[in-house]
This record gives sequence, structure tokens and C-alpha cells, in this order.
Amino acid sequence: MVAPLALSGVVSTPAAGGSTAAAPVAPAQTQAAATGSALRQAVPTDAQFLTVEPDGRDDIGFLDRLRHALRTVFQAVQKPDEAEAAAERALQAASEALDRAGGSESLFVQIRVVGIDVAYADDGAGDDAAYASYRRLGVEIGVARGGAVRAEDTAVVGLDGRSFGLTAAQTRTGLNTGQYRQVETGGATLSTEARERLEAAQAGLARVKATQDALKAYRSGDFDPLKKLLSDGDGPSGGRFSAVFPGTGALSIN
Repeated sequence: MVAPLALSGVVSTPAAGGSTAAAPVAPAQTQAAATGSALRQAVPTDAQFLTVEPDGRDDIGFLDRLRHALRTVFQAVQKPDEAEAAAERALQAASEALDRAGGSESLFVQIRVVGIDVAYADDGAGDDAAYASYRRLGVEIGVARGGAVRAEDTAVVGLDGRSFGLTAAQTRTGLNTGQYRQVETGGATLSTEARERLEAAQAGLARVKATQDALKAYRSGDFDPLKKLLSDGDGPSGGRFSAVFPGTGALSIN
């Protein structure tokens, strides 16, 4: 599994001139056991998270500081303008949870980088029957109210800020651990994006299989399959794989 990346600190308001006055980070407090996996206990000083709290200031609002925190996270993997767009999409993904918590006196938001295991299974098949899977990094935005973050108040988005669209049950799988699992079923229920990811994964597996078959033949003394694969993408079984080895011009077999 992909280990979640801990982002520690408490977000403070950027001061004039672009500098940020960072508040000291208190030692992480031991979290109380959550009731089941539908919620986790939350404290603003937990160093596992990047935390954004209302501070009562009028010069910059809570949502603006949350936007700044998200943009900071996305800038680790995106260009500044792309990070800004990702932050806006992530805010939109968390908007319902923020609206629900709007009147709470103990409102704060916890942000961390998490792992998402995306698996594919046939219609009606259980999770254990998944025939393909891959792992992605994402960003979890947990809106805390009453000292807890609930599954329904948690948004999990990709590194481009787009929501993964996790169900409530899927959100509960990673609320405490930071390791989420999403199962996509086959057939007409697959979204366009999910279908494209599945096709890309299947194409990658086919390229790996073609390479393994060609190398097996090479070790047996048959050089032709590997030469064809490297020169024009012809697989041993007749398939064509145009990008098995990018930049293969530097590799020659005599």
C-alpha cells in the first residue's frame, strides 16, 4: 500500500509581503478511539495533519486560508497556476461538508496526503474478485466539528483536485488509516474516466506480458520475438505495442 504522507502544522494567515507567520506545532495528542470507522476523533494540534482553523480575523477569511493551504499542498506536484485550479476544485469537493459545519463553534479542517487503492471487478463480484488494481496518491480534506471528523464530512480528491467520488462505505475504509480502497465494477456502470484508466491499465499489462514472452523466447535462443518487439512493436502473439520501450533507438540486437 502507499503510505500516507504526513503534513504537519497549523495554518496561519499569510502576513503582508507574502511571508507566513507559522504558529508553533503542539505535540500530537493521542487520539481517542473512534466509534467504528465512520468517524475519527480530531484535535487541531495533531501533527499528522495540516490544520486550518478560524481565527476571528477580518482581513482574511477562513475559506481564503483554506484555499491557501490547499494550494500549498498541490504546488508540491503542480505548477502554480495548475495548483490554484486544483485548490478550487478541491474546495468545491468539500463544499457540502463545509456548509454543514458552518455554524459549529469548533470547526476546523484537517488535510493530509493519502493512498487510494483503485480495484476493478465484474458486476456482482465481491471485492476479493478484483481482476486489476493500481494505487494512487490523493488529498484528504476532513471537516471537523464537535471534536470529530465523520465520513460524510470527508472529501478525497486526486492530485489535480478532482474528487474520487468515493461512496460513504469507501470513505470509511481509510478515514482512520489514510489508506482508501475504491472498487469500480465493469460494464456500463463504469464512468468514462474509470474506463479510460482501466483500458490504460489493461494495455500496460498486455505490454508487460508481451515483453515477458519475448524475453522467454530470447532465453531459449529465439531472438526474433524480442527484435520485432523492439523494432516495430509486434508482440509474439500478433498484437502490436507501439510504446513498450520508449527510446529504444539506443538499443540494438544483432
